[in-house]
Amino acid sequence: MISEIAIFEASTPNVDLANPASPFKVSLQEHLRTMLSFGGAQAAYCGQLIETPQNIIVFINWNSLDAHVEATKSRAFPALEASFRSNLIRDNGRATIFHVTFQGNLLDALQPRSTSSTETIGDTEIVLAYFQPSPLLQAAKDAILDSFSHMEPVIERNGGLTGYRNGWAVEGLSAPLVERGDVAGAIEGDCAVYVNLTGWVDREAHMRFMETEEFRENQHWFLDVEGLRGAEIVHARFFEVSGMGG
Repeated sequence: MISEIAIFEASTPNVDLANPASPFKVSLQEHLRTMLSFGGAQAAYCGQLIETPQNIIVFINWNSLDAHVEATKSRAFPALEASFRSNLIRDNGRATIFHVTFQGNLLDALQPRSTSSTETIGDTEIVLAYFQPSPLLQAAKDAILDSFSHMEPVIERNGGLTGYRNGWAVEGLSAPLVERGDVAGAIEGDCAVYVNLTGWVDREAHMRFMETEEFRENQHWFLDVEGLRGAEIVHARFFEVSGMGG
């Protein structure tokens, strides 16, 4: 399985994906239900970034990258893509689409709510870490993942963890993807992008963890890896999108 990820600025101000009657959410769900009608599409989830609510993040799980590529070749796809860009993305707004193969069950970290529920059941921490050169050799990726793996038990010991999933973007990408100002300095050229998803009880639980002495003692496993050019850490609340028959 591979996940298609889209990060974009919403066309409508003051979007609230927790409101099932939101015209923007209704339109976004219709788009994603159509995507789920293509062969090879498994599931779709939409989220809203807590720090910058105008930014939307969408996950569509596909059987494979080839399955998504085949969907883009269908006669119906160009009109669907044009509608997505004209109706859902802000004029001249940022929009990036890429693919990641995650380790493990993505739902453990996304904790999606049903389309009819507004109950708060958890927030997902999303780490986007940018590395150069791009592409990275597999040996470099393995060394980075080995270093990052030391953080997982630290997080587990400090509570709030409901999932931990990571992977590398298939494509080389320009940084930053969200542009919140968290990326230190200018990053020129394409980057290899590492994506980590961690499910917390809520965003505040994650923020409390980052104030602990154990976090400060272990953050070098993330910060002191070769090739790291910057990182963005954001949080989102996700909703599952039912299929055509849902």
